[in-house]
Amino acid sequence: MGDDSPVISSAYPVLVKPVFEKVNVKWKGGESTNSVEDSFSRVESSFPGFAHDFVMQLIRAADLPVVSLNESVLRLESSHDSDGLRINRTEEVFQDLNRKASNLKKILSRIPDEISDRRLFLETIK
Repeated sequence: MGDDSPVISSAYPVLVKPVFEKVNVKWKGGESTNSVEDSFSRVESSFPGFAHDFVMQLIRAADLPVVSLNESVLRLESSHDSDGLRINRTEEVFQDLNRKASNLKKILSRIPDEISDRRLFLETIK
């Protein structure tokens, strides 16, 4: 499967898991959708990178234009708040850290749009 790059490890929480969440809402959390999601999650845990490979195969099978998964994940990461990556402590310092991490994700999600404008890109990464 894939390697340990951030895109590979973000494929499940950023690309696949939100789809399952939307399906569960639409189908009212049916037993079959939960079963598929649980199975997919177990496979990803056992074989890290499976979700990335699966998504790439879907793109190829659908004859969609080649996309940059790096760019897609960066863009989607700003709208995705993974509970697994948040600190669940109530102290203000930890809540502040959660806010700063969320803001950083939003800033990083702008990189694909701003990378072609050198001045704007350098201003963003400052």
